[in-house]
Amino acid sequence: MKDWEVAFNAQWKPGPEAAAGMHQVGPDMATLVIYLDPDSLALMPPADPAKWPAFVGLLRQLRDGAQAVADFLEEHRRLAIEQETGVSLELPGLTY
Repeated sequence: MKDWEVAFNAQWKPGPEAAAGMHQVGPDMATLVIYLDPDSLALMPPADPAKWPAFVGLLRQLRDGAQAVADFLEEHRRLAIEQETGVSLELPGLTY
């Protein structure tokens, strides 16, 4: 385990006002904050800038993983609507 890694497991079900974004906490520091409505989670970079490249790698993995989950959910939602309605949503002009 790297010195910046922490064993941590958690599960939240975001509420209707959930959001995520960068929060600048000083002139030279920013965190990723996930507001889960009502809880929040902040991912803060290591204090030592020499360790930031590994943290940047983690942030990119989070970005890529979030995109993969979003794509999966959108596709399965589309398939469920098509199955329910019998209408293909792949046709031009149809949105879901």
